[in-house]
Amino acid sequence: MIIPVREYPAVAAALVVACAVEVGIRTMRLPRLARAVGAPLRQGAGDDAWSRSQPELGVHGRRQARAVRRVMRHWPFGDTCLRHALVTGHRLRRLHPELVVGVAKVDGEIKAHAWLAFDGTRLYDPLAAARSYVTLGPSPEDA
Repeated sequence: MIIPVREYPAVAAALVVACAVEVGIRTMRLPRLARAVGAPLRQGAGDDAWSRSQPELGVHGRRQARAVRRVMRHWPFGDTCLRHALVTGHRLRRLHPELVVGVAKVDGEIKAHAWLAFDGTRLYDPLAAARSYVTLGPSPEDA
């Protein structure tokens, strides 16, 4: 797939942020990394009242999210939901996203998933898996 020239800056920026996030994942605790990228870890658990509607990102936001998907699709360290959410959170930080982490028991194993929340109600979850997970909040020592 050929990237349109007008999207080169967004893809380049997403690539730089992905490199920084990769270093951060290996050297920082998640609450600190999430704050550093501009998508702080959501405080508290239990989001049953959330509308789970997609946020209106606008032209700029859609371009940024698309650029992140392009970079992460080819990321050599894996396209995990956490990496994806952190990089997207940075690129959409003007919309004040929060990083949300959830867990679920799948086939007898505990699985984790990460996504972004905007305005406390709208979710950005490219995998559309957030409904299956119970959200977690940070532990007191991570605050």
